[in-house]
Amino acid sequence: MTNLFTLKSLQKVLPRLYSFLPYYLDPGRAFPPAHVFFEVTYRCNLRCDMCHFLEIIEDTENNKTYKKELSTEQIKRAIASLPRSTLITFTGGEAFMKADFMDILKYAANNHKVHIITNGMSLSENVVKQLIDLRTRSLFSSGLLYMGVSLEGREEFHDKVTVVPGSYKKTRAGLERLVGQRKIFGGKYPLIHLTCVISSGNVMDLVPLYDYAEKLGVNVCNFVLQNPATYWHAKDYDQDNHLLEKTPQIEEIDPKILKGQLDLLLTREKAYSSQLRFSPNYITPDEIVRYYSNQSSYKDYRCYTPWTKMAFSAYGDIFSCPHYRLGSFVNEGNISPWNGERSREFRERIKNEKIFPGCLGCCQSEYIGSEK
Repeated sequence: MTNLFTLKSLQKVLPRLYSFLPYYLDPGRAFPPAHVFFEVTYRCNLRCDMCHFLEIIEDTENNKTYKKELSTEQIKRAIASLPRSTLITFTGGEAFMKADFMDILKYAANNHKVHIITNGMSLSENVVKQLIDLRTRSLFSSGLLYMGVSLEGREEFHDKVTVVPGSYKKTRAGLERLVGQRKIFGGKYPLIHLTCVISSGNVMDLVPLYDYAEKLGVNVCNFVLQNPATYWHAKDYDQDNHLLEKTPQIEEIDPKILKGQLDLLLTREKAYSSQLRFSPNYITPDEIVRYYSNQSSYKDYRCYTPWTKMAFSAYGDIFSCPHYRLGSFVNEGNISPWNGERSREFRERIKNEKIFPGCLGCCQSEYIGSEK
């Protein structure tokens, strides 16, 4: 529990601490990114209906645009441009569908802390053994620090959401294989977290899912707000003003039912070793209920992501906010766009505005409560 508490605390506190000096003294600039995401491919073996990248994923497969994605060597050069011990998250699409992904992963794990977000479909026995071999030995050393696996509820609902029959069984098998191999080899790492997007279709599955996480030995059970925003990096939309548009409303959940399930989760947390987490950070059960009643205000949130996190798209574009392109690694050959003109302008805007209407529901924001 000590390491878990430390990790959970660091995930919440570090963004504020790391952004504090530039945010208040020179908000246009930032320290080197502490957390970097690599969307290594937009190929995916699922078609989750709530996925932000669904349009990109379908375009990637239909038009074979994955041929334009960064090569393994280009990704390695991007990794080499980062400060040592950066936290790197590999995601997609589905990261394991990237050719040579294990090669990329091994390269990153030599000098960085690594996190993988996956749907679990590719966690075969061979893959899992390789992952365990790459595990870190401590919270602060390089290697595979933690794995995130998505499971959206009961079997019928999960398969409906992913549009792939049998995906629930395959994901559970991969997750259980990962936990099992960690037990065999010993040690606490990689930490494993189970992620579920809260929706009207799975609200009664939240408690059973947490029960399953506890029984299996998963470290963190993370419930995330459904965010109806769409990320479409290849589309030429107005990036400078896109966030000024209000986030579309979501399908509502009966407040009494949702509040009851959240209360049950909190009651179980007191007795469970598996950590309960809600995203965005600091969000309360009452705010989750308001959100799923379309009663939340974007003004009750703040964002420090432009000072702490950077992302590479599969095409080499550099982002902090996924709606706002800063530049291109392909063109620049380095991460200079991180403190380039567009990035400085964006930080100044978000410092002055606090948050934008289009930010509501984003898991990278922080809930601060009303009028703070």
